[in-house]
Amino acid sequence: MSDNVIEIIGNDLPFLKNVSGIRNGLDLRYTAVGQGQSFIPVLENELFQVNEFSFANYSLMKDRDIAPMTAIPVFLNRAFRHGSLYVHKDSDLTHPSQLKGKTIGAREYTQTAGVWWRGLMIDEYDLHWSDLNWVSETKQRFLPPKEAGVEALDEDLEQMTIDGKIDAFLAPRTRDGKKPLGEQMLRGLFPDTEKKERNYFARTGIYPLNHAVVIHDETLTKYPDCPKPLFDAYCASKKQFYASGGDLNPWGDDDNGHDFIQFGMTDKNREIVTTLLRYLHEQKFISRIPDIDGLFVEGADAWVDG
Repeated sequence: MSDNVIEIIGNDLPFLKNVSGIRNGLDLRYTAVGQGQSFIPVLENELFQVNEFSFANYSLMKDRDIAPMTAIPVFLNRAFRHGSLYVHKDSDLTHPSQLKGKTIGAREYTQTAGVWWRGLMIDEYDLHWSDLNWVSETKQRFLPPKEAGVEALDEDLEQMTIDGKIDAFLAPRTRDGKKPLGEQMLRGLFPDTEKKERNYFARTGIYPLNHAVVIHDETLTKYPDCPKPLFDAYCASKKQFYASGGDLNPWGDDDNGHDFIQFGMTDKNREIVTTLLRYLHEQKFISRIPDIDGLFVEGADAWVDG
């Protein structure tokens, strides 16, 4: 293997198909994997070079000084979270105002999607996470904050929701959602999820980010100039995707050239990161809100996605 190879692992997304290539003398090699697979080496303290990773978990690890990595401002896996809470199709629950005192299951309590949902509930609907009863699966990436009072269950939480044993299931997606529409037993809490998303985006301009790209400290030591070529590779791949007719509009609209997943430390991306960090602090995941620039490699604040 050439000495200048950098292995990159991330989700199998169409706009990342052209990340691989030679840049600044570095042989960048992108390997596409399934959802969450790029997290495993990071969470299990295995050696990696460059991986896509949960931004919430990265921030938590930085706060605890257990993160042998630094991020670059390539923000991936964006999604609105209004539709991330699932209830039984026959449930009378249709609004967050009905959720106080209810029991919600979350497979992984520290997942970024859940952090966004709980923050959204406070900001938009005056529903605090402490007003809910939380249950999780036994295996967790990190212990949930004690203030959340999360009960770990050796149960399938999605099935518990279908069976009526708990009130709702918080997740980015469900197994149930892969079934034909007529066979599905779960539905989103809101009857008009897309309308809620559009209204939120029109008012705030926030399209929540979930992942970032992180570089292991050993890779940064060996290739101190690698961050910018990596950033440029992601930007160029996305640009090729758009040039070939690709569309990343969350609702499938004709977006008139708007880039919904712009990379770099733009003013809007700073606002989005700041919001997520505030949520992490409010939800007791991190001890303080860090300096944003300290979470990214030096000089990243000047990079432009173009």
